[in-house]
Amino acid sequence: MSEAAGKTGTDDQATESSSRPNRSSEADNADEQIAELTSLLKIDEDEIIRAAGCLVYREVDGGRQVLVVHRPRYDDWDLPKGKREDGESDLDCAIRETREESGYGGEIESELSPDHYLVRGRDKVVRWWVMRCTDGEFESNTEVDEIKWLEPAEAQAMLSYGHARSLIDEWIEGGPASPETVDAD
Repeated sequence: MSEAAGKTGTDDQATESSSRPNRSSEADNADEQIAELTSLLKIDEDEIIRAAGCLVYREVDGGRQVLVVHRPRYDDWDLPKGKREDGESDLDCAIRETREESGYGGEIESELSPDHYLVRGRDKVVRWWVMRCTDGEFESNTEVDEIKWLEPAEAQAMLSYGHARSLIDEWIEGGPASPETVDAD
């Protein structure tokens, strides 16, 4: 079953495959990329579901581990993320949602490629940042009942969604993934 086929019927689950906006020289930052995407796909920006999250890592014994969270509502493994609240910036949303879901906080290091998919026929854009964990402790909650700290390859094997796996590759490679063409279909 494709990633999209397995994501139906709930608010945070996609109904079509993920895609990334084209990273052109005119769209150097994510807000401009989102504006470019909405224009290209003829989307009303007020109708977009905005969300954000973090690829959280820590250094252990000379290596790095990535935080993955289990969401019982969807029975999936993902990186911590959630919907933006009114008046909140995307970055503030990413930091808040990461803390709420995982109990961890830290230093923001860089931004990764945004994700775009449909949720019940509405466009959703998720912005992502790299966070080096500096504090926190997990407590099971209604959104996340389990976490794991895993080596990057183990995290990729555990994650339920392709875009989350590609974010780890992008982070390891030290920058945004190569440009992809947006499929307007």
